[in-house]
Amino acid sequence: MTNLVELLYAAYQAECGVVIETDDPERLRQKLYPLRKENLEMFESLAFVISPLNPANLWIIKQPKEIFNAEQ
Repeated sequence: MTNLVELLYAAYQAECGVVIETDDPERLRQKLYPLRKENLEMFESLAFVISPLNPANLWIIKQPKEIFNAEQ
């Protein structure tokens, strides 16, 4: 299994994020939240969304800084 922190780094380095195919996207999302919190300075712009198009996919979306900062 891929290291979960590596998934966060992959999403952070991607232009928009990554799509992860998994048999339990909700469980994966719940495992990623604490990892993001531990590294909040780097990963605060990442959002975890279960795909409405394919419920086996978890989207790790990189929100643009302008949008992220406007929400705070």
